[in-house]
Amino acid sequence: MAPPVLGVDIGGTAIKIGRVTTDGTLRDARQLPTPHEPEAVADLIAGEAAATPTAAIGVVSPGIVDEQRGVVVYSANLGWRELALRDLLSTRLGAPVVTGHDVRAGALAESRWGAGEPDLFFLPLGTGLASALITDGQIRGTGWAGEIGQILVPDPDGGGRVPLERVCAAGALAHRYAAATGSSDTSGGARAVFQRAAAGDEAARRVLDSAIEALADVLATSAGLLGPVPVVLGGGLAEAGDALVQPLRAALAARLPEPAMPPLRRAGLGQWAGCLGAAALAMTSGGSP
Repeated sequence: MAPPVLGVDIGGTAIKIGRVTTDGTLRDARQLPTPHEPEAVADLIAGEAAATPTAAIGVVSPGIVDEQRGVVVYSANLGWRELALRDLLSTRLGAPVVTGHDVRAGALAESRWGAGEPDLFFLPLGTGLASALITDGQIRGTGWAGEIGQILVPDPDGGGRVPLERVCAAGALAHRYAAATGSSDTSGGARAVFQRAAAGDEAARRVLDSAIEALADVLATSAGLLGPVPVVLGGGLAEAGDALVQPLRAALAARLPEPAMPPLRRAGLGQWAGCLGAAALAMTSGGSP
C-alpha cells in the first residue's frame, strides 16, 4: 500500500494536519496553534512531514489564493500578502508541495469522499463566507472566484448595503444579535442565536430570518447562473441542521421555479474538509496513485 498523503489546512488560529489514504481515510488528525510568521508555519509543516513517510504533501490556506503561482495573494486571517507559499514550503521541505485554497480544496474532498457528487456548489458557513464550484469532479476557478461573502446585499439592520458575510456568517449572527439586544456578549456564537430562536426569542428569530433571506437571494442568483447544482452546506452553521436547511429551502422555493431548485445538503466531512482537500489536491497532482 502506498504511503498516505499529508494534508495541511492552515487556519487563522489553528492548523489541521492529518495523513490521508487514497480512499479518504484520515489518520493521525490533530490541530496545532498557527504560528504568527510564515517561516514558522513552514518549519512546523516540515517537522510533521519528516515524522512519517509521506507520498505527497498538500497545503491549503484561506484568502485570495493563486493556485497556478502557488501564491497567497491576500489573507486577512493570516496577515499574508503576496506570499509565495509553495516556494517557501518546497524549500523548507526539500520536496515538491501542492498548495491551494481551503474552500476549493474542501469542495474537492466533499465531491470525492463526503457528499459524493461530481457536480456541487460548496458553501461553508463559518467565520467568513466563501464558496467553490466542482463540475465533473474538478475544481473550477482560482483567485477571487468563490468569494460569495463579498457580494453586497441590503443591510437588514439599516445602513445601505453590506457584504453578505456581515449578515449571515457565523460571527455576524452573534454580533447582530448582540447589537439588536443592546448586549456586548457574543460568547455563545451563532449556536446560541439558533438556540434562542428555537426557544422563542424574537430578536434571535429576526436575525436568523434576515440572514436566511439574504443568503437565499444570493443562492437564487447563483442557481440562475449555474443551474440546479447541489448546494453542500458546511462550516459551523451547518451543524444547526434542519433549523438552517428547512427555512433556507423554503426561502429558495419562494424565489425559484421547481425545475431550478438546487438540492440542499449538509457537508459530510465537517471541519476536516480542508485538510482532506489538501491531500486530495496532492493526489490529483500526481503525488499518489
